[in-house]
Amino acid sequence: MPVRQTSYARGAAEEAATAQTPPAPALGQTGPPVFTRTEVEQIDRLLPFIAYVDGQLSIDGVSGEQLWDGQRSLLLHVPSRAVDNYRSIRDAFAKYFSVSVNCAIKACYLGPVLAALRDAGAGAEIAGELEWRIARSLGFAADRTIVNGMSRQADHLQMLLSDEGLLIDVDSMEEVQHLEWHARLAGAKPKVMVRVNPLPPDSFFSERSKLGVGADAAYELLEHVARSAHLELYGLHAHQLVRCTDPAQFGEIARRMGDLRTELAGRTGGRVSALDLGGGIEARYLLERAGHSIADFALAARDALAGSDGFELLLEPGRYVFGDAAVVLSRILGTKLKEGQHWHIAEVGSNLLPPTSDRAYPPLPLRIADGTPWRRTHIADPTPTPARLYLDAMLPADVAGEGIALLGTGAYTAVRASLWNAGLPDIGFIRDGAVEIVFDRKAQDETFRALYGIELGPMDAELEEPQAGAGEPLRARQACH
Repeated sequence: MPVRQTSYARGAAEEAATAQTPPAPALGQTGPPVFTRTEVEQIDRLLPFIAYVDGQLSIDGVSGEQLWDGQRSLLLHVPSRAVDNYRSIRDAFAKYFSVSVNCAIKACYLGPVLAALRDAGAGAEIAGELEWRIARSLGFAADRTIVNGMSRQADHLQMLLSDEGLLIDVDSMEEVQHLEWHARLAGAKPKVMVRVNPLPPDSFFSERSKLGVGADAAYELLEHVARSAHLELYGLHAHQLVRCTDPAQFGEIARRMGDLRTELAGRTGGRVSALDLGGGIEARYLLERAGHSIADFALAARDALAGSDGFELLLEPGRYVFGDAAVVLSRILGTKLKEGQHWHIAEVGSNLLPPTSDRAYPPLPLRIADGTPWRRTHIADPTPTPARLYLDAMLPADVAGEGIALLGTGAYTAVRASLWNAGLPDIGFIRDGAVEIVFDRKAQDETFRALYGIELGPMDAELEEPQAGAGEPLRARQACH
């Protein structure tokens, strides 16, 4: 795809000058380093499916009015990128292991994205009855489905036990005995994984976490399952990473899991056929921006498990597969100057994009034009809360009239969204060079009525655009065309 190259001499000078302006002391700076102007203008080097063509943002080959009409914000999924992310992790680990990559459905519920992954050969990781129904509806094979969760109700367990081949996770003696009782009643013998915490407590898996069991309790569970006439001990499971960009940390989990497998065999003679290292790896574009690739993680696992053989490796990526496989296209509703700091207020709200860090959703301009100065600005949502979408963004000074694209919006966004305050944008995906919408304002109103029993009624007629030089100049151009 041809990409318009711009002159960076002026941009570098502007960037250096504005970088000297520190953010207000009260503002935190959590999350990855800020995107530079050069990174923004050459975004295709990091995300090949996004580029500037003749100065206009193009996503998966679609640009301009075909991409977005600028009328309502849009959460746009790119199934082809999710598939490419899946294949990258599968291929990296397949060099050294018999591997099954089971994508975490909890990260993204959009049917066309999940169907594309299924067709590409991905398995599914599910939690709870809702996601079991999603996986069944989309045709994920039972023997490629990992079931996580706890305190499963009797009717849900009966459904699970009727699906031969599912791999069911347990992490307490209560769960083991509960599953064992229902398996005996159903005349089934499900494959079971025991969830363990192989590393010392950390900020995610603290000593007060409900998840997993320590080493001593793990041996008790493993020995019980190995002796059971109604359960088949199949695997060890550990999910102890969050937004991980460190292959060494991943390798340490793999090493400890291999040790537990060996120790179990020595103590009980029990055989563990699978090691599930879970998910928790950072979104691919941020992982690669930090200087690593998924191949580094595969190498770390290979080295850590060099003394082990005869097992299947399982992975449950969520954010890595889905995180950068969607973009939000948002209008800018207004601007604000506070204590020398520029703010742009985006239409899309934190009810869709949870502010997990101060730099969670890097913004891109929809257009780049020679001669336009760039400056530092903060991106926030319109809700009356302190939510921030991105601090210290480097953007063209005229971005308010064009709108922005927010990266990293594909995982744990729409699945956890609410209708609170700001409402939701349209939701769609790109297929065969066109944008298809699956959720719009009408669907939002129907959802609101179903949830809250309120008929919102028709929208007022659209207001006319103000004349040049009158009214609100910021709103003179809200569309991207």
